Amino acid sequence: MYRPTKTIITFLLLLLPALAFANAGSPMMWFGILHSLVLNAFIGWTESAIIDKFKILNRTWLIIIGNYVSMFVGLYYIAPHFSTVAGNHDFWGAHTIYGDYKLQGFIFGMVTSFFATLIIELPFFYLAVKDKLQGRQILIPFLVANTLTNIIMTIIYFLFVNGGGYWQKT
Repeated sequence: MYRPTKTIITFLLLLLPALAFANAGSPMMWFGILHSLVLNAFIGWTESAIIDKFKILNRTWLIIIGNYVSMFVGLYYIAPHFSTVAGNHDFWGAHTIYGDYKLQGFIFGMVTSFFATLIIELPFFYLAVKDKLQGRQILIPFLVANTLTNIIMTIIYFLFVNGGGYWQKT
């Protein structure tokens, strides 16, 4: 008689050695991958919902595409580049010893990435808005949605790197 529970238990036991491989990558690296694959769609959907609160009809899928474009440019080029400019040569933390991560570089990289995000996502946002409105009617909801989601994302990333980082060594 076939018992699926035995198969499941066997499979889970086979995973134990994989779970014990502790240096399989930094939390920052793994969260970056999760962000790339899944969370960015949720962030775009959330931004679309925030814009809906302003009673502005929009195409969610275009906002999500804009988020993916800005995420790849911002998180994989701009943030690491400006983090390096500020003295943190390992933005992802893959080669940094625990406790030796420079938080100033991280914050500088994330802030510059936020401004780049605004520039990159604005054309997508404009295309996503069904009723082409003027100036403030579009800009304020766009800034509110992007600022809220970027602050939350930066806080989450900061929580990952804060334990192993420092502001200034004496």
